[in-house]
Amino acid sequence: MKKIALILFLSCFIPKINAQNLYDDALTAASYAYSHSKKAHGSNNVYHTQEYADKAIEAFEKVESLADQCGCKKANETAYQARVDMQSSLEQDTYERSRFFAKRAKELGSTLLEQLTFCQANTGSYDDSYTEEASIDEENDIADLSDDVSNKQRELEEKRRQLEIEQRKLEQQIAEQNKQKAEFEARRAAELKEQTIIKSKAEQALKKLENALQELSVVLNEEATFESQADYLRSENELKNESLDDTKSFYVNRAKELTQTAMQQFAGYNMVEN
Repeated sequence: MKKIALILFLSCFIPKINAQNLYDDALTAASYAYSHSKKAHGSNNVYHTQEYADKAIEAFEKVESLADQCGCKKANETAYQARVDMQSSLEQDTYERSRFFAKRAKELGSTLLEQLTFCQANTGSYDDSYTEEASIDEENDIADLSDDVSNKQRELEEKRRQLEIEQRKLEQQIAEQNKQKAEFEARRAAELKEQTIIKSKAEQALKKLENALQELSVVLNEEATFESQADYLRSENELKNESLDDTKSFYVNRAKELTQTAMQQFAGYNMVEN
């Protein structure tokens, strides 16, 4: 009789355990889908938007299937719509429209998490009734088993909460990385602008210096020709691969080369005069 009662109890309760496991998997997949959707919407170029959109689509498909198995109709429909929006994001020919659909999918991802949590909390209760002839020992055995299952449910709930905490930490890390990237790009843009200004002024000054040295060379010796080996004209693209200090050092070295060439040539004039 005791074994029969336990079997009846388990036959009613096992489906609920399986459903809870499905919900746990669905919540995990939904969290990944939401995370990838946020990354797709927050990306600053089409390549990254589409990269994360692909991952989000895969996660939404998994949630769609799991929600259907759980019988959570609203979550199933929301996952379907989010997947469609994310697929639309991939099909757009402009960065702005791609982000528009990614944003819609992201918002649906947040709703999806809420719907799955609600469905999980409201799954059908099990029938824990058994024959009135069950003994006190049987009741104690079933109570112990019920406690074990309750502990399992609490573990699953704690796992879900930990997942949400990790998700929030991940989002904070991504936000901080994006902030640091934006700050770096702003600093680099300002530095590159200053490098461009220095390039223009330095090349003009070096040209004037070269002309002056050539003119002075002719004044001192009409037959002489001032030959400079200093190549100081560059394109702006070359500045992108160096720092502001590197740019300054480049033009300082070209100025040294000009003056050293002049000193060597003028030293030769003194030797002729002697």
